[in-house]
Order: sequence, then structure tokens, then C-alpha cells
Amino acid sequence: MANPFFTLYAAELGASTFAIGAMVTLRAVLPIFIALPSGQLIDSIGPVRMLQVGSVALLASMLCTVMATGLVLLSLSQIFLGAAIIIMASSFQVLVARGADRTARNDAIKRYSMWMSAGGMVGPVLGGLIVSSMAGPLEGYRLAFVFSSVATLVLMGGLAWLARHYPHPKVDEIEVRARDVLTLGGVTQSYRSGISLASNRAVQFGLTATFLIMYIQSLYISFLPLYLSENGYVTMLISVAIALKGLAGMLARFLLGFLMARFALETILTTAGMIAAVCVVLTPLAVQDPIAMMALVALMGAAVGVNLPVSIMIMVDAIGEGQRGKLMGLRLLVNRFAQILSPVMFGLLGQLVGLGAAFLSGGVLLVGVLAGFAAHVRRGAARDATWRTPAPKEPAE
Repeated sequence: MANPFFTLYAAELGASTFAIGAMVTLRAVLPIFIALPSGQLIDSIGPVRMLQVGSVALLASMLCTVMATGLVLLSLSQIFLGAAIIIMASSFQVLVARGADRTARNDAIKRYSMWMSAGGMVGPVLGGLIVSSMAGPLEGYRLAFVFSSVATLVLMGGLAWLARHYPHPKVDEIEVRARDVLTLGGVTQSYRSGISLASNRAVQFGLTATFLIMYIQSLYISFLPLYLSENGYVTMLISVAIALKGLAGMLARFLLGFLMARFALETILTTAGMIAAVCVVLTPLAVQDPIAMMALVALMGAAVGVNLPVSIMIMVDAIGEGQRGKLMGLRLLVNRFAQILSPVMFGLLGQLVGLGAAFLSGGVLLVGVLAGFAAHVRRGAARDATWRTPAPKEPAE
């Protein structure tokens, strides 16, 4: 509900394209320092308790945005939002990746990612209706953040009820206790332990592929609303475009069973990345035709939508259940690096040459990088046929 309007809201408050990119980058700064300790805490105190911690940071982010009149509170809101995302996304992913049965686990991961896309579809439409109900855009954007704050409070109430019934980890089953994590030595150890997981080749592939796709996702979701606004798209149409991206991501999950029965997970992921990069290149060409633009956004949404479930499937197959909190923290740490580089680099490029030229030139570079990565994966698979992740014999729908 709130995410599509942050860049537009910041622009209304006088922020430049580069300042907007820098603020979006702040969203990824704090997670660099808390990603792996958060993953360790999930393994120690359980995902539901960590979801409660993340929801507090989410509420703080929304309230800072509501009260913002300049760059200071806007920047602070992105720091809180980054913390909320890293904690809550890791916790949710650990919840759905539980269990030893691979087919059942993959089915749960697909359902989770589908509901994530559903939220990405419904939220922007509701936000667009809220914004459009106000006479001025600034008041409309602020009201969307007010509604987001209320939704967060409802979530916090639901988590409080769930926490009373959910089976949290027992003290004698915990590898590292929470109080040991929350020390300088504990934080250092969590990073050493988490980074050691990257020695696994499947984890290396999953991290690299998700970095490239999240780099594309970050620049697209951050600057597409602003670019559409510059080209005369009204707020409601921008909301529909963002919602369509979420809908396409949700529908793409229905194809996963079909794709997994025919292709290795690595092939699915690299192909999705290439499609997403091509969509960036085509954006300046499609923007003048709303129908073509909507079709391109949907294609981008479908390509990016494959990233979450497939990258998680590839990595959790290689890592034991007791270390999946750290694994998801490591995955999201890599995502945050992508979100640091992408908005600030793209924002600077957009400031210098304009957003249209930035989409075109940046997209061409991304296509080249993805093509090189896909070629490297094919060569690696040819050398080591045992590396590629097989699909379940009867993939769950």
C-alpha cells in the first residue's frame, strides 16, 4: 500500500532524483549490520517472536513517513523499513522452509511467495484509491501511509495472539542463546558462521542469481512510479501498473510446477533474470503506449516473481534446518547489497542523463551481465553434472 508512493511522496516534498535514490539506499544500510545476527536470533528465539520485533520497526517507519516534512524523517523511515524487511522476511521464509520433505517444503514456499505477490497486487490498488480520494497528491500520499500504519497495528495484534500459541524453540534445543548473539562477539560469530554457508556451491549460485535479480527489482520498483509520472500517467494508473506486477508474480507461481518438471531450477532462475533485464531495456520504448507498458510490467513481475521461491528452494535443499535462519539472513544480506548499489547508481545516472536514458543504458548493461552469468552456469553444469538441482518427481502445485 505504501511502497509505490514513497518516491512520489519524496518528490512532492522537494527531493531530487539523486536524493530519492540515496534515501532508498538507506533502506539497505542497517540490514547489512543486522542481517546475520537476525538470522541467528530466529534460530534462537523463533520466527514468530522475531516477527513481533520486525513489526515494531515497520510501524516506526510508517509513522516517520506520516510525520515527515523534509528529508530527515523520510531518511529515518527508510532505515526503519530496512530493518523491518530484513527481520520479517527472514522470519517468514524460515517458517515456510521448515520440514524435511522436499516436495511439501517446496509447496509451502510456492504458496508463501504467491501470497506475497497477492499483497503486492492488492496493496497498490488500495493505496491508489486512497491517494485518488484526496484533492492534492501530497495529502493523498500521506493518507496512504496513515492507512499502512493502521494495517501494521492490526498485524501486530495478530502476531501477539499467535505468539501465545506457537511452539517456540526450547532452551535445550538452541545452538546459540539470544543473549550471546546480542554481544559484539556474538555478532561477529554470526557473520563468520553465516558466511561459511557460502562455501556450498548451490548457495553460491542462489546468492549470485538473487543479487542480480534483486538489483533489477530494486531499481524498477524505486523509479518506475516516478518515470511513469514524468510521462503523464495519473496516480491510479501507476497504482494499477504496480498491482499488475504483483498479479503477474502471483500467477507465475502457477507455472512453477510445470517448469520444474521440465527444467533444472538453475535454468529457470537464470532465464527469469534475463527476461527481467530485457524488460528494463524496453521500458523507455513502451512507456508511450499504456497497454504496452502494462504488458511489460506484467512480464517483469512474472520474471521477478520466480526469483523468491526458486532461489529459496535451491539453497534450503543444501542446508540443514537448524541453520536456515542464518541462511535466510545471508540471502537477504546479499539482497540488501543489491538494494544499496541499485538505487544510488541508477538515481545518479537518472540525474545525469534522465530516467529514460538510464533505463535504456542500464538495462543493456544488465542484459550483458546476465548473459555472462548464464554462460558461466552452463559451463559449470557441463563440468559437474551433479551440481544442478533436480526438480521433484511429482512437483506440488
